[in-house]
Amino acid sequence: MEAAVRRVRDARIALAGLLALSMAANLALTVGFAGRETVTVLVPATAGPSWEVGGRGTGARYLEDMARTVAVTLLTLTPENAGHVRRAAARLSHASARGAIGAWVEAEAARMAGRDMASAFYPLEIAADPEGLSAEIAGELVTWIGREEASREDRRYRLAFRIDAGRIGLLRFEQMETGK
Repeated sequence: MEAAVRRVRDARIALAGLLALSMAANLALTVGFAGRETVTVLVPATAGPSWEVGGRGTGARYLEDMARTVAVTLLTLTPENAGHVRRAAARLSHASARGAIGAWVEAEAARMAGRDMASAFYPLEIAADPEGLSAEIAGELVTWIGREEASREDRRYRLAFRIDAGRIGLLRFEQMETGK
């Protein structure tokens, strides 16, 4: 009987030791992961380099692609697609800039509707600054009045972004001097 009691006591001590070891390992893992920065790696559907967006920054490739998407979305505008562009701009914008960017799209669409205008932007060059969360994009802005091409101009824009909770959003979109 005494041997059975001893075996039960030894089993309890062994289980308590394993429980303490398991708790210590979980605590060590929790402390280890708490100090790490989370980075989300987005792999595009097409073959190519991956994108990285983390709590503190983003990769240059992702910033370039984001700048291209924003510029083409905002500058390829007709009175007919203004609602779509406004909704897309709201999704691409940071919460603090949605109102201003949406108002700009509405004003441009109203100006264009009054003159039967349309525009399209064709990017040619993008320079991303991942540390500053900004990009400069240069390209050609083509404008039509009715069905006739009215102008083809070289344009350069500066875009500033902000990351909150791993999501990047447009803060500012401004035209720059082309340097001619």
